[in-house]
Amino acid sequence: MLKSWEELRGLDIAKHCKTRKAKDDNGKTVDIPYLPWGKCIDLLHEHGANRVVFRPVMENGSYLIVSREVETFAKKDYPARKTGCYFVRVHVEIDDLVFDYDYPLMNGATVVYDDTLNQRAINTAHNRAFVKGVAINTGLGWSLWSDDEEPDDTPDDLSIHNIYA
Repeated sequence: MLKSWEELRGLDIAKHCKTRKAKDDNGKTVDIPYLPWGKCIDLLHEHGANRVVFRPVMENGSYLIVSREVETFAKKDYPARKTGCYFVRVHVEIDDLVFDYDYPLMNGATVVYDDTLNQRAINTAHNRAFVKGVAINTGLGWSLWSDDEEPDDTPDDLSIHNIYA
């Protein structure tokens, strides 16, 4: 039987984490710790899970959920590019615990454009969705997100989205 949320939350997973480079809100390169999805499955089994399964969810013939599409405007040396607010969804089963989890398709602070979308980016988002969904629903790895700052409540300058701006 899988250990309780409190017990899994209390595990020190730092020794199982790897790091990846990302940029913070100021454009500074920082190392972000992450728990690899395979190690997450190993840890679930080590702490009582008998069965752990996750799979990408396909809807309308796509693994991407698009909440809206945007096209940037051409600038001096850059052509217009399409992007969107893309999400992926995973279905997770850990013994009797069953849930779906949605996760944004993103690359750190970098916008994902349609012409840079590829299977690797989508697969990586599915793996991240699995690990974060596990953290929220079981406590395992929760420390990776529990110290996140609240999102910036500063209103967006919507004039940049106006074609007449």
